[in-house]
Amino acid sequence: MERALLEIFLEAAGALIDQLVEAGIHDPADIARRLNRRGFPCFGRPRWNAVAVSTVRRRRQRLAEVG
Repeated sequence: MERALLEIFLEAAGALIDQLVEAGIHDPADIARRLNRRGFPCFGRPRWNAVAVSTVRRRRQRLAEVG
């Protein structure tokens, strides 16, 4: 169950992060601030930070490579 929730979270958070990157926002700390301001929850953490943003991007990329 936890794994399924994580995959759903990665997809939703990753899509939002991708939109910010496409809008020209590349700094993970800036992305984290924007996600926190929007009230978007971070899986397993009270708030977003740059490490969490980078982790989501990396894990999502791995999932895409696996299939």
